[in-house]
Amino acid sequence: MIHMVLFIRSPSRHGMAKEDLEFNTLTEVFEKNIKQILNNRESFLPLFIKNFSDGHREYSNYIDQVFKVMRAVEENSAIKPDKRLMKLCEEYVDEFSKIYLSHIDMSRQTLANHLEMRLSFITTWNEHMRKFADSYQKPT
Repeated sequence: MIHMVLFIRSPSRHGMAKEDLEFNTLTEVFEKNIKQILNNRESFLPLFIKNFSDGHREYSNYIDQVFKVMRAVEENSAIKPDKRLMKLCEEYVDEFSKIYLSHIDMSRQTLANHLEMRLSFITTWNEHMRKFADSYQKPT
């Protein structure tokens, strides 16, 4: 178990006057810093979205170039593929694509489940903390 020890120094003993303190309570100290951390973490989201979008666009451009080269080779080739071979290739690629698309769907669903569970956990934790905080409110 990890224990956190807080040393509180007397302002007069260490030459620090009370008016030099930026905060009046420990809550204010933690609140300011934790909110700053959360806000800074959120700043990563646009970076992830932009990077994913840029990467997807570049990958798509790469694939377009691959097909451009393939078309040029096929057009300039004297060898024409056998129709039966093309049919087998088509069936193979179709089956491979179905499997790959199935994996993408499963990955997407796994991520969706993970994110939903994470949000549910945070929401539940927040509800319990709200009840706990409400129970300590001073009666008005």
